[in-house]
Amino acid sequence: MRQHDAPTARASDRRPSTPPWWADAVIYEVYIRSFADSDGDGTGDLQGIIDRLDHIQGLGVDAVWITPFFPSPGHDHGYDVSDFRGIDPAFGDTGTFQRLVDELHQRGIRLLVDVVPNHTSHEHPWFQAALAEGREGSHYRDYYLWADPADDGGPPNNWVANFGGSAWEWEPHSQQYYHHSYLPEQPDLNWRNPHVLDEWVDILSHWLDLGADGFRIDVAHNLLKHPDLPDNPVLEAAARQDVPAGRVRSARGLARIYDMDQDDVVDLYAHLRARLPRTRSGEEPFLLGETVLDNPDRVERYIQTGRLDAAMWFGTDRVPFDAAEVARVLRTPSSGTSGRFGWFLSNHDRARPASRLGSADRALAIAAAVLAMPGPYLLYQGEELGMIDLEIDPDTARDPIARRAGELDVSRDRARSPIPWTDQPDRGWPSTEPWLAHGPLPEHGSATTQHHDPESQLNRWRALLNTWAGLRDALPPSCAVVSEGNLLILRRGDLTVQTNAGPGPLPLHLPEGTEILWRSRPHGSPQTLRAEETIWSRPPAPAR
Repeated sequence: MRQHDAPTARASDRRPSTPPWWADAVIYEVYIRSFADSDGDGTGDLQGIIDRLDHIQGLGVDAVWITPFFPSPGHDHGYDVSDFRGIDPAFGDTGTFQRLVDELHQRGIRLLVDVVPNHTSHEHPWFQAALAEGREGSHYRDYYLWADPADDGGPPNNWVANFGGSAWEWEPHSQQYYHHSYLPEQPDLNWRNPHVLDEWVDILSHWLDLGADGFRIDVAHNLLKHPDLPDNPVLEAAARQDVPAGRVRSARGLARIYDMDQDDVVDLYAHLRARLPRTRSGEEPFLLGETVLDNPDRVERYIQTGRLDAAMWFGTDRVPFDAAEVARVLRTPSSGTSGRFGWFLSNHDRARPASRLGSADRALAIAAAVLAMPGPYLLYQGEELGMIDLEIDPDTARDPIARRAGELDVSRDRARSPIPWTDQPDRGWPSTEPWLAHGPLPEHGSATTQHHDPESQLNRWRALLNTWAGLRDALPPSCAVVSEGNLLILRRGDLTVQTNAGPGPLPLHLPEGTEILWRSRPHGSPQTLRAEETIWSRPPAPAR
């Protein structure tokens, strides 16, 4: 435990002279509801994570990011929080959280808590107090964004919520609208009010005191809106075609200029970081931002010195199985922010790569190339098994994008089916009816089956991450990326990564004595790079 009789050291006091732990780390995302259920109620929980820590440790990851476990009415499956300092009884209690922290730390694994600072639940005491204060309120009222109606009596502007409909909800008692970027049950906080920053310093300090090592910050780009509330420009129809999971189509119909990613939002993270204490181990808390932005130059603003440590780059989550396109996305970061982009192929909001790319072999081949890039890799639960998307049934859909907006094809349910621990129909879950339906078994079977198969997707991932752990500390913080036809080539120090994204084999031209460190498909010839295969190699050691 932290010694409380000594002055609290602030995170900004520490200036590490060596790369931080998260440089080139592998961070495993646990979507808690779908990971492991310890009590048979159909919903994963904190004790379920503890029970499956051997699986996590066996992968060789450096940290675990756990999605929200706070008290919540559940309109957005935990991302509508009613108490940021509490634990929902469905997931456990403070004692269970402490056991999880201790178990992870004993295994050398850090814990990241997923926090939601953009909005609260409409049931949060702050919002309830804001309603009680009314339009003349001067304290909690100003924790949220309120506006009078437009001249026609409708919403104050044309902003659209990510889950559909206007981003403004009428509140009849005060005769004003409040803003919500997502559901009406998720009112946005007013981060221009300094009291909101004070609250969040206390919230994050609470979890650091309980043993957290850092935070994944939900929609980190969204905390500020333009104070004048101008209309967003309407996009041409051609610009609306690419609809990522997590948004409905109408939310892509406007240029999101004024309701997110404001120029001064990055300053909030400098203020926040300067006031946070260190972790129990004396480190700066790791701050990872979810920055859902199409422009990498805008993402790079968040990871300048003194702001966020890393930002999720939404470039590889939709990239096709194409060498030139993968190379283009991997070359995106500038040299000034190399190592601060958080790379990933999937998460709880995105399609699973085995489905999106066409096969588990393709997904692993691309993942092995992305992993070698400078910066942390975010491995979503089930990716190591080659899990595929759940087919969404309108009668059993749970995501509000599907249930309320009716857009099944971009529903996040597809990536959230429970982990298959066994091959049995119940997939090793104690409840026959989990909160969301089980998906199809991966090609190589359940986690238990794959554990015993040396050529399974799971064991190929284990070998990859074990190889990575032995290499990464000696690699430079930069990487050269090129494509030659169907061949993708990355060179980082003495590590060469080659991916064949074509339909047929390619010759491997390796200098004599080159060591093949790992390959994404078992067996194979040192003279041939098979279709949909990635190899890692390094030149022979110099003669002494």
